[in-house]
Amino acid sequence: MEDDISSYIDEIISALGDDLELSREDIEKEFRRFLEYGVPPDQAKKSIVKKFGKDKLNRKLLKDIVPNERNLNLICKIITKNVKEVNIRGENRVIYYGLIADESGILPFTSWKSSFPAEKGDVVEIRNAYSREWQGNVQINIGERTGIKKLEEDKLPDISQEPRKCKIIDIYNTFGPIEIKAKILSISEKEIEIDRVKRKVFSGILADETGKAQFTAWHDFDLKEEDVIRVSGCYAKFWKGIPQIVFDERATLEKLTEDLEVGSPVLPLHRLVDMRGGIDVTTEGTVIEIKDRSGYIERCPECNRLMRNGECRIHGKVKGVADLRLKMVVDDGSAGIGVIANREITEKLIGKTLEECKKIVENEGEEKLLEEIKETLLTKKLRLRGNALGDEFGTTLIAKDAEIIEEDIKKGAEELLQLLEGER
Repeated sequence: MEDDISSYIDEIISALGDDLELSREDIEKEFRRFLEYGVPPDQAKKSIVKKFGKDKLNRKLLKDIVPNERNLNLICKIITKNVKEVNIRGENRVIYYGLIADESGILPFTSWKSSFPAEKGDVVEIRNAYSREWQGNVQINIGERTGIKKLEEDKLPDISQEPRKCKIIDIYNTFGPIEIKAKILSISEKEIEIDRVKRKVFSGILADETGKAQFTAWHDFDLKEEDVIRVSGCYAKFWKGIPQIVFDERATLEKLTEDLEVGSPVLPLHRLVDMRGGIDVTTEGTVIEIKDRSGYIERCPECNRLMRNGECRIHGKVKGVADLRLKMVVDDGSAGIGVIANREITEKLIGKTLEECKKIVENEGEEKLLEEIKETLLTKKLRLRGNALGDEFGTTLIAKDAEIIEEDIKKGAEELLQLLEGER
């Protein structure tokens, strides 16, 4: 009998593993107490493991987490879940990201696990996660050694929170339910299938005086262009830095009779880099680099891809369509971004038409045209407007408009002199 008890104690210790907080003597005492009450040995073993082991979670609330904590154990709800592919040291990997919430708050998460066994709306137990700082906020990171287990809905207290009133420019640093007032600038409808059920989804662009964002409505609120709405209980997520407002039938939406002026944010480069992206933003910077393959190019007439040596990598040898583009790096002393400009903007900035550029290439070669472009634009200050996208390689602005800012050197010198005299 004693040998059998010793065997059970060994099994309990093995099952508890890293969670073992009791001595062998304490475990044996607890086991014998169960036997004295007539509990079968196998059931006694399960009860002890459940009481002192894996089900005893040293849980931490989201509001109490600071950057660079390890061994975090959480019980939370998946608010949003997104998937994207990233390139890490030359290897493509799929990661999962979104928002999690508990009764104390909401935080963003990123999971590096090969699979993520939970969906939006699931209550989960997360073991052995860690925290990092991302864009000035705490982020929960989930690695391969992190455990994720679905729980029943009632395992998490009520997480309903009062939506935070904010402007579009504020949502970059806001996690959780929000309330915004905005104007619908565009809207379209499509039908998708989820779990074999067809649903209508409405998407488009909305804006307020501070900026613009994409939106997705998973419910038919009978929205139309130019509608001014107040929506409470929506969430913000991001794709390549582009803000996206998401709401469904659980949100409260009110159509307003007032009009709303909309604007395009004017941002310094460091702010744009911190945000990673934005819709219809304006910024300024000095051209410090003109990248190769700027100037005259040819595109495939079938797919519009850039051709090299008269060939498209998809359609082979085809007669290319002449085009112009610029790939630049601009900097303002605090940060730098990439800029891509189309034919129209390129012609405007370099003061040459497509036909003029084509003749230079035919007569003197591509390098000659690139040299003239560099002479025209390098060290020039530009005002740029467009959509900015961010990824692991940095922030790139797809220009919709651009102009050279002619700096008044005399005025600048006078302002500098006044500043120096004021410091004496």
